[in-house]
Amino acid sequence: MSSIPPDLADPDQTLQAVSAVSLRLMAGAVPKKTLEQLQRTVQQSAAEFPWQIVTQAVLAEPIEPQRLVQQGLQAQRDWILRGGRETPGRPLSVQAKGLVAKLLAQLIFLGIFSVVMLVALLLLKHKMPDFDIYRVLSWLYETFPKLKK
Repeated sequence: MSSIPPDLADPDQTLQAVSAVSLRLMAGAVPKKTLEQLQRTVQQSAAEFPWQIVTQAVLAEPIEPQRLVQQGLQAQRDWILRGGRETPGRPLSVQAKGLVAKLLAQLIFLGIFSVVMLVALLLLKHKMPDFDIYRVLSWLYETFPKLKK
């Protein structure tokens, strides 16, 4: 890679510079310190993306071309295998743990709900000993005869 900064007014040099920056970013070849500085720069420039500053900063970092090509090809392979820009889905083990946690939470809720309903029915029977729950069922059958089959 050349140590001479590209002329970003020239369309050909701009294309090459932006391509080189994309390759470095995709390959993960931009140092963390530089990336953090660029994040702050981009966040401060909310109105417009400062692509010239980003391009110059990324290309100013020295890098071994062979290593960059290897990392870039690995990143391309991973990109293609996952089907593009989407972030890969959660691993199967995480999905299984989530399902188990959801089922366990529902089971706990069902248990608590059942205990509360049982206590409510017992309190109802205690407060009103003449109350017969089956009268409600008889009333439903009389009101809606299609329920009784």
